[in-house]
Amino acid sequence: MTMTTLFRTLRVFACALIFLPLAIRADDAFDAANQAYAKGDYANAAQQFQQIVDTRGYSAPLCFNLANAQVKTGHLGDAILNYERARYLAPGDADIDHNLQLARKQAGLDPDTFRWWQVVLLSINWTVWLTVIGICLILIFLATLGLAYISRLSAALHFSVPFLRGTFRTIIFVAIPLAMLMGFAELSTLGFNARIEGVIVASKQATLRLSPFASADSVGTIPEGELVTVEDRHDDYLRIEARDHHFGWIQEKDIAPVIAGSFNEH
Repeated sequence: MTMTTLFRTLRVFACALIFLPLAIRADDAFDAANQAYAKGDYANAAQQFQQIVDTRGYSAPLCFNLANAQVKTGHLGDAILNYERARYLAPGDADIDHNLQLARKQAGLDPDTFRWWQVVLLSINWTVWLTVIGICLILIFLATLGLAYISRLSAALHFSVPFLRGTFRTIIFVAIPLAMLMGFAELSTLGFNARIEGVIVASKQATLRLSPFASADSVGTIPEGELVTVEDRHDDYLRIEARDHHFGWIQEKDIAPVIAGSFNEH
């Protein structure tokens, strides 16, 4: 073993010694929060799950468990927010969607289950779409080139001209619409994921105003737990679009982002 390899091995071992206790403590904290939930101490469980989120970051299981505890304590707005965060991280999870719909029903809100195409758009990374598009374009180019030199290819590959012509035309016939479909899916993915969404966490409801000022006229209310799209910001007010396609301004304190920090983009 060379000295370089030895030093690398020692560094890996040192890192393991440092981070392994942290991982064990994190798992212990998760187990303790689950035990508190199992004992019916939901407020304590919610507090412990929130502390883990604050230290370890968001994950679908953590947000899901935190939301379950918050439902039990009656904090429906916060619970729906964390169900939405869990659903964003695991869009195809049936348990998350089921509990989210139950919480929405308990809050007096309409169901909001993802459609199959929404699950697909959230589940597949945009690089997958680009890879498929690239492969289709390469196949189209090669098939077109093959048609241009079909006689030479027939002699070199010992395939008949009709067979090669049919093969190349089939590739073009399939690859062109597939590339167009993937391009549309890519644009849809970018647009769908670019939305900035938030959940109303104000107790009972939030006031929707005509303009971003406390003195502005009210144009309605948005119930606690409702999912809205954030369009713009002015000081501590956010312009939102509600599910009924009504627009208005609400105070930032009354809404929390599904993706933490996304409101800062405005």
